[in-house]
Parts: sequence; structure tokens; C-alpha cells
Amino acid sequence: MKAESKTITVPDDFATIQEAINAADAGDTIFVKRGTYVENPVVNKSVSLVGEDRDATVIDVTAGLKVQSNFVNITGLTIYDGYHGITVSSNSCRISGNKITDAQVGIALISAYGNVVAENTLENIGLSAAIQLSYSYNNLVQHNYISSCTEGIQVREGSSNNTVADNIVSECQDVAIRLLGSGVGHKWYGPDGNTITRNNISSSRVGTTVYGANYNLISNNNYVNNTIQFSAGEDYLLTWGGNRSVNTIDKNYWSDYEGTDSNGDGVGDSPYVIDEYNQDDHPLTNPAQILPPPFHSTPPNATPTLSPPIPTTEEGYYGVDYTPEIIIIIVVAIIVILSVLIYRKRSS
Repeated sequence: MKAESKTITVPDDFATIQEAINAADAGDTIFVKRGTYVENPVVNKSVSLVGEDRDATVIDVTAGLKVQSNFVNITGLTIYDGYHGITVSSNSCRISGNKITDAQVGIALISAYGNVVAENTLENIGLSAAIQLSYSYNNLVQHNYISSCTEGIQVREGSSNNTVADNIVSECQDVAIRLLGSGVGHKWYGPDGNTITRNNISSSRVGTTVYGANYNLISNNNYVNNTIQFSAGEDYLLTWGGNRSVNTIDKNYWSDYEGTDSNGDGVGDSPYVIDEYNQDDHPLTNPAQILPPPFHSTPPNATPTLSPPIPTTEEGYYGVDYTPEIIIIIVVAIIVILSVLIYRKRSS
């Protein structure tokens, strides 16, 4: 007979997070109260690690927090001052609602499948990327807020069928979103078949780079005031016998697009030319709609130069813009309906 899941509280039940993990069984929740914990937890069981208050529940790491078991949930924590913030080398985990600062790599997925990295805030990531995927596939990276990092999101070698959507990436010293393959000799491992869509990419040295990456869809993103909006320089790859990357770059918004929209359909009359091999044939003349995170407040707007997003039925989001006012009205309506139903049931 399977034991019921329990909640272990740190520091009430155990002084450290690692001691709580060691004592936990699969399915348990480890609730971490406000405070600063100096340790490098290794999550090797299918548990939920939940902070009481994201900004006040701090893990001061050196090596970082490591997730080594499937079906792990990490939420509500600040990870601070480590080489890695969080490393995931397992499957079907959810890393959401955390804050990672002053690390060299923020969140790294290594040989990981079917994970969700969502609604995290990553700032001041120094050496590499805020979010990095290597040899990982079928992961969702969505609704993250990334600012003032060396690089934003890296989709690296051997990573395929990942979706990077609705992220805000700004003020990266190097590249906001990088698709980067690698190889030895004639054996090449590219990040192929990924979807990069509905991201706000702004005020970075380079918006997106592609190197040895094929069959990726790059669409409905907003490229705003990057020094170089998009780069696909692959001369070094070609000198070693590689082939030029082939990707779909279509229906993005480019803040420096100078074309016209004579019929007012929201699509430019002429392509946005990146280089002699790459162009966006259907550049948007209004910013693409970025989906708000569900049930959570939207991160700070990292692209203040953008005009308000305009929902469309062809180039952008098919749906309703749920503003806070609309959400309040919906919640009130639900409460009223439930009250009426309860009253009728008691009266009958």
C-alpha cells in the first residue's frame, strides 16, 4: 500500500534542504520557509521543492541546485551566487517561478526531456546563458524574464523539438537567443527542429544568432533596438566543410524595418533582408502579441519602445487580451454564479 504524500518543512523538521530531501519519499513536498540557506541541494527524488516567498527564500549556492530525478517541481526560490543556478539532467520536471541571479549559468538542461522552464526571472548571469539547453528535446521554455545577462537563451548542440516562446529577453551583452551547433570532423550536432516564437528580444548586442542549426522555425518574435538584429555568419563552419543553415525566418517584427504596408494587412510589402542568404519574407509592421503568463503577474516590460501589441488573426495571437480588469470581472462573475447556485440548492 502506497504511503500518503507528506509535507516536510525546513527548518522546522530539518535544518537544511538536503536533509529534508534525504528524508523524503517520492511525491512529498518540501516546504522551505523564508531565510538564507547556504548549501548545494541535490534533488534525487520525485519531490516538490517549494519556497515560502520567492524573494525571501534564498539558497546561496556554489555549485548550484541539481535536479537528478524525474517529476520534480522547483518553485518559489531565489538561487544566488553559484556557477550554475539550477541544473536539470532528468525528465518531466517543472522549474517555475524562481529567481536566479549572479550565477555563471542560470538554468541548464542537459540530456533532458519533456521539462517546463517557465515564469522564472534571471538577472546578471555572467559567463554563459541565462537558460541553456544541450542534448535536450521536447522541452518548453516560456514566460521567462531575462535581463542584463551575457547571453539570454542558448539552444545548443543535439537539442531538438524544443519550444522557446513568450519570453522577455533584454539587455544581453552578447546574444539574446542563440542557436548553436557543434561537432568534430564531419560529425555535426545541430539544434534542429526547434520553435522560437512570440519572444520580445530587445536592447541586446545581437538579437538572434544561428550557427550550424537547421529546420528551426523563428516566427512572430519582436526584434527591437538590438545593435545587430539577427546574425547568421557561418564562414568558419563552411571552411570546415559544413553547410549553410536552412531555417524558416518569417513574420517577425523588426524595429528597423523601413518598408511599407500599402494594403494595411500588418505585413510589409517587401522582405526584411538579414543577409544575402536569409530574409523575412513577411515582416510584421506591428509588434507580435506576446501571451501573458497564466494566473501570474506579467514581468516588467523589457521593451519600452514597443507600441502596445495589436492582436491579429493572421500574424499573432488568436485570442483575447486578458487585462487585469477583465480578469477581475470574470472572477466576480464566477463568484456571483456560484453564490446563486448554492442559494438555489439550499432553498430546494
